[in-house]
Formats: sequence, C-alpha cells, structure tokens
Amino acid sequence: MNVILPKQYRVSKTDIIIYTVAIVICVVALTVIITMQFLGEGIFHTNKLQIATEEELLRLRTEFDNMFLNQFIGEGENISKKDNSKNLVFTNYENTDNIEGDYTLNVHIPEFNIQDENLNKLNEEITTTYKTQVSNILTTKGNQTIYSVEYVSYVENQVLSLIIRSNIKQGNQAQQSIIQTYNYDLEKRKQIDLEGMLEKLNYDKNEVQQKIKEEIIKEEKNSKNLQELGYSIYVRDSQSDIYKIENSKQFFMRNGKLHIIYSYGNNSLTSEMDFVIL
Repeated sequence: MNVILPKQYRVSKTDIIIYTVAIVICVVALTVIITMQFLGEGIFHTNKLQIATEEELLRLRTEFDNMFLNQFIGEGENISKKDNSKNLVFTNYENTDNIEGDYTLNVHIPEFNIQDENLNKLNEEITTTYKTQVSNILTTKGNQTIYSVEYVSYVENQVLSLIIRSNIKQGNQAQQSIIQTYNYDLEKRKQIDLEGMLEKLNYDKNEVQQKIKEEIIKEEKNSKNLQELGYSIYVRDSQSDIYKIENSKQFFMRNGKLHIIYSYGNNSLTSEMDFVIL
C-alpha cells in the first residue's frame, strides 16, 4: 500500500512579514496599556482637568488665608544665591509701627535672593511699590490707616513662587485687598506666565479657559443675587477680558493644585476675589 504524505508547507516571505508586524503591534499595544496603568494617561494625553469641589474650595481658601507666614518654605538646591546665608526669598524690610489715631503697620517686604539681573529689577519694583505706600501713610496724620503686607514663598515643580497679599483700610473706607504673584522657572531661569505654566503642566489651554468661564459665570450669578438682596458686593462681569488666560496674571501651584486668582481689589476698593483651582 502506498502512503501519500502531505506536502510540506512552506511559509512565504510575505507571511513572515505580516506575522512579524502583527506581533510587534501587539507588543507595542500591550506596553502602552501597561504603562498607562502604572504611570497614568497624562504621559500620552493632556492632563485631565478637575475643578475643585465646593468642599475642596472652602478648605483650599482657608489654607490660602493662613499661609502668609512671611518666609520661604522648603529648600532650594543648586541655585546661585546673592547671599548664601539667606533663603531664596527673604524679608528685606519690616515695619510694625503703631501710632493710635494715625496708623497701624504690619509690613514685611520680600526680596528674591537669586543672581539674576531681571530678578534684581523685579526686587526694586516690589520694594518701591510697598515702601512708597508706607511712606505715604507715615506722612498722613489723623486718618487711621491699617496697612499690612504679608508673603509666602516656596518651590514646587521646579517653579519658585512668591505670593504677596496686602490689605489697606483707611478711615471709614472699605478694606482693599491686593494679591500679587511671581513665578520663576528655576530650570529655564526666567519668569513664567500662566500660559507657560499650563504648558508645563500639560493642560489644554482651551479646556482651562472653559473652566474659568464656568466658574466666573457662577460667581457672577451669586454676586448679582446678593446685590438684589441689598448686599454691597463686587458684581462680576463674566464677559470681561480680565478672565482671558493671557490676562490672568495672579496664579501659583500649591500641593499639586493650580490656583488662578482674580483679585478685584487690585483695581478697585474691595476685598473680593475669586479662585479657580484645578
């Protein structure tokens, strides 16, 4: 009996290429999935924005109110200081004079301690701004003025942040609160604006702008409702250009949260301010 064996199957070069490509695709896909599981989607996509809840916002706002300790918190490494005996930011002027009937001062003016010509100019601007206000108060008699300047500074995500809060109340006028923030990229050795920070955090600019708009519209409605009830309150205008990212100057990172502040006292006689925290 003759046994006929099947012919030996020969794999063509085309089949080999197809199988190889399929295997490589599977390996790459599996690697991406595993990496995303361990390191998060932020590596491959823009980071997902999460607006702070009402509960978080209340807690973070309280933390903000309590963080002005007039000092630099933490340590700065491998930074060329002007004075190695001092922190990256230190108090260069203090005045706590108190004359009843005239003024009460609690002023602490900070200075950057980094060898950088641009920061030297910024130091001069900061000092001039607040010391000029102090000089004006000292020469005004009989109009009880309460004036404070407080700050906090620290490094997060390789950005040195300095936040200054000043409050002034003159006579029977409403108190005015002013917030100024300065953010210095220690890697690029230059100041960083909000757009640069969004890029650094891998946040989508359009999505952030939408979040800002939503929050301000909500605050606008709240302020109008309170005004209708007879309260004296700063009424927001959600259509104003001040809410555009390119015009949003006051911001900082703290504990992984981006704080964008709209301090209306910077331009008006009020202590009202809104926070957008991402």
